[in-house]
Amino acid sequence: MAILDWSKSVPWLANVGHLMAGAHVALITRLFTHSKETIWIVEAILFIVILLKEYVADLLWESGETVGSSTIDALGWFGGNAVGWGLIALASYVT
Repeated sequence: MAILDWSKSVPWLANVGHLMAGAHVALITRLFTHSKETIWIVEAILFIVILLKEYVADLLWESGETVGSSTIDALGWFGGNAVGWGLIALASYVT
């Protein structure tokens, strides 16, 4: 098996992309603010944008998209965001 065989799986790459994007939102938010109010606002906006993107835009304009695949994508975003906040908490605990 070649090292780059994993890159031939489009769903796997999409899942990793959603996970990384969600994590980056958390990390970038924390980089620019420590205000709990601002963080809650960013997280609320992220939640709304994910739902609109995955369940409205993708279902209307992407071919072959189903509610199940949109749910997997949304869970990738939310899971990545949780991982990002987990890394932030770990960094705060360690330092």
